[in-house]
Amino acid sequence: MNQLKALKFRLRPFVEADIPAVVKMALRCTYQFSTDDLKSWSKHDPTGIKVAELDSGEVIGLGACLNHNDNISFVGAFIVDEKYRSMKVFPQLMMAAVQHSGHRNIGGNGYASKVGFLGKVGFKEFEKSWTVKEYEYLGELRTNLLSDRLPEGVEIRSLEQNSFESMLLYDRTLVGYDRKFIFKSRSREKNSKTLIALKDGTCIGYGVVKRNILDAALVGPLYADDVRVAEVMLRKLLESMPNAKGLSMATISTNLAINEIVQRMGISVYNNLLRLYTKEHMRINTSKIFAFFDVDFSPF
Repeated sequence: MNQLKALKFRLRPFVEADIPAVVKMALRCTYQFSTDDLKSWSKHDPTGIKVAELDSGEVIGLGACLNHNDNISFVGAFIVDEKYRSMKVFPQLMMAAVQHSGHRNIGGNGYASKVGFLGKVGFKEFEKSWTVKEYEYLGELRTNLLSDRLPEGVEIRSLEQNSFESMLLYDRTLVGYDRKFIFKSRSREKNSKTLIALKDGTCIGYGVVKRNILDAALVGPLYADDVRVAEVMLRKLLESMPNAKGLSMATISTNLAINEIVQRMGISVYNNLLRLYTKEHMRINTSKIFAFFDVDFSPF
C-alpha cells in the first residue's frame, strides 16, 4: 500500500510555534520572507495564513491569503514539503485562500508554469505591462557602487527621528488605502531598520530593511518620488546591516532605474513572476515603487 495515500492532512491557521517547521521548508525553496513577516501578517489577519498538518502533527505546507481591506486580498508564500506534493496539498491551500478572501478582488504573483491551474481557481486577469523581478544574492554587497548624494534640500532620517504619521500619509497616498495596522506591527520588529526621506518636512519616500530567513538583507518596501533618493536610501539601508549575507528584494520590471541600480552591484535577476488578479487590475504608480512592500503578502 502506498504510504502517502494512507496519510491525511488538515488545514488550520498558522501559529508562531509553526515557525521552525515553516522555515525548514522555506529554506529548501529559497523563499525570501522573514520570520517577523509571518508574525506581523498573522496579527493583521489571524486566519489568513494557513498550514497543512498531518494527523501526526507534522507541518507539510503553508499558504497565505491576507485580506488587506474590504476590497483587496493578496495570496502568496505557498510552500509544500517535496515529500508530500503528490497529496494535492497546494490545490487545497489555494482553494482555502480563495474562500478566505470572500467577495474581494484577489491579487497574487505566480510562475508562468502555474498559469493554467491559477486560471481554473479564478485568476483570469493578467498584468501585461510589467512583471515582478526577484533578486536574491548571497555574498558581499558592493554598496560603494551606489550613490550617496541626495538632491538639494532632501534629508534621510530614521523612523525614530521622524513622525510616523508623515510616512503613513505618504504610503496611503501612493497605494490608495490605509495600512496603519501593519505599519505599527512592523515598526515594533527588533531586527529591522526604517528610513524616511524628507524635503521641507514632507515625506517623499521611505524604505525598510530586515534580515530574512537566509540571513540576507531583505529590502522592502522602497518607495520614493525621485530615483536619486531611492538609490541613496538603498545604500543606507544596506549599510545599516553590515553583517547581512547578501540581498533579497523584488522590483517592478518597468522601473528600469532600480533594476539598473541593483545589477550595477553585480546582482542578477533570480526569478520573474507574473502578477494576476481574479477581478480587475490594481492601478500602481510603478515609477515610485523601487521595491515591493512584501512580495509574498502585499500587492504593492
